[in-house]
Amino acid sequence: MMKDTPMFLSYKAVAPDVSEFPKLLDAMGALMREPIDYSDAVAKLTMPVMLIYGDADMIRPEHMVDFYHKLGGGLRDAGWMRENMSKNRLAILPDLTHYETFASPLMANMAMTFLDGGGKAPNWAEQVGK
Repeated sequence: MMKDTPMFLSYKAVAPDVSEFPKLLDAMGALMREPIDYSDAVAKLTMPVMLIYGDADMIRPEHMVDFYHKLGGGLRDAGWMRENMSKNRLAILPDLTHYETFASPLMANMAMTFLDGGGKAPNWAEQVGK
């Protein structure tokens, strides 16, 4: 049933034995049925973090925002001079599903800009030339 899917075709391209594909699906299914809650761990992260999702992702938007809040983002206005700006970022990319986001140029651009320390938009005073 899955032989024409991108997942199988990707697996087939690199797997030494494609007959093992059902075992992969079984293992993934078992993992997905396990309750996993990273909420406490996310709240303890101290390095800058960027969360990137697709707007048609399997992750619900309220869960995306909840994790962003746990990182300290989106809890208050950033301020005129961005003085309250969180070091963490949330990107919800348009027209992407959970399965496509990793291959999107939008995702690569967002991630690289964040990792390179860029993406610092000018504050209001800089925009009006003050």
